[in-house]
Amino acid sequence: MNTEVNETLLRIISSWETTSHTLDFLLDHELQQSELKSSARAQVTEQASNWARGRGSASFLLSRYLTKGPGSLPPLLRRRLEAAVCRILFEERTPKSVIVSRAVEDIKTAFGPHLAGLANATLRRIASEPAPWPDRETDPEAYIIASTSHPAWIIERWSSRGDFSSILAQAQWDNERPVIWLRWNSLRGDTTAARNRLERSGLEVEVNADFDGFYRLKSPFYPKAAELVSSGDFQVQDPSASLAVRLLDPRPGTEIGDLCAAPGGKTTLLAQLTLNQAAITAVDSSAHRLSPLVQSLPKLGISSIDTITVDARTFASDPGNQNRFDAVLSDVPCSGFGVLARRADLRWRRKPEDLVELVSLQRELIVAGSRCVKPGGVLVYSTCSIEPQENQEIVHGFLSDFNNFRAGEIPPGIPERFICSPGEVATNSPRDHIDGVYAARLIRVS
Repeated sequence: MNTEVNETLLRIISSWETTSHTLDFLLDHELQQSELKSSARAQVTEQASNWARGRGSASFLLSRYLTKGPGSLPPLLRRRLEAAVCRILFEERTPKSVIVSRAVEDIKTAFGPHLAGLANATLRRIASEPAPWPDRETDPEAYIIASTSHPAWIIERWSSRGDFSSILAQAQWDNERPVIWLRWNSLRGDTTAARNRLERSGLEVEVNADFDGFYRLKSPFYPKAAELVSSGDFQVQDPSASLAVRLLDPRPGTEIGDLCAAPGGKTTLLAQLTLNQAAITAVDSSAHRLSPLVQSLPKLGISSIDTITVDARTFASDPGNQNRFDAVLSDVPCSGFGVLARRADLRWRRKPEDLVELVSLQRELIVAGSRCVKPGGVLVYSTCSIEPQENQEIVHGFLSDFNNFRAGEIPPGIPERFICSPGEVATNSPRDHIDGVYAARLIRVS
């Protein structure tokens, strides 16, 4: 089984390096056609995620211990070494000596005894010696870049607005194993019913007083939690995602537009908080990404959502959609820098020019959302980014350009520590232990 896990892992890494596909896509593609048992699938998923998180640190360490650097090695050998180093860095349950021995044995089989000897000497030093990271006092940026495995441009960007301790905390958070949260389907009853359902399933969970109906899963997801999700009793969603919906303060009997709806977690929460008694229009430009939402509605017991496949800007240009909704949620595409712990490879896919393009799109989407709001209605702009350029700067620029909107009051029940400015909320992952998000509540006054 160990050989099958390694070969599957290496195919995924090779495909990631030679295509533009995401790690999640490649994992799904590879495992769907695999005959690996569930335990082996879990190993592949964990090791692929650890490689994606740690490949920067692995490259740094290998460059220190290999005379000619990892770039001089055959790509397959380099990938095997990187994967082994990432296991050493992140895998707590397997002794480092075992990780090294298995990697060396695999390399010996594939490349012969000479390169196996090189791998053995290199990996044993990495496993046993203190990591030779840059000095954190004299070169703090380089220390964070190397030790937390982040692209230099991201850490340099964060350094321009934060202190060492806060940047290090965020970068370390990005390497934490993401927690799975279950969100109760409140159309099935109150939280007492949720607790009873969880108890009957035998799952161990933790509650968070700030997020009613969300449960942090401490048991394995498969098979019991997966069954609860399949039944429609729960959905997988980080509590932070609910803040934008709570900020919108949706009401039964109103008409609500969700203009960047896919994959639909916030949309279904809108339906549940309005007791399935609002008229919700879920808009997204991708039919493929809307498909999970459409397929989930029957099992969730939701009948109040209509889906439309169209770009939000095109939707807003239709006179029939202008001044239409009591409330609009614009959860816009963004850098995703608030969810790097969940999307382990995203830090390596993003480029500085992406933010320029995203900011331009975000400016257009907040305007599109505003055109669909009735006078007196509410617009919530939200992201899963921690970048001011995508968050506060977009909202403040919009308010400066459109004097028929103002910052709204924060609805009751949102904890004060999330409130960062009038009408605005944001999370801090190292502090709050949830994803990093931002949202702003805007009221159309005329």
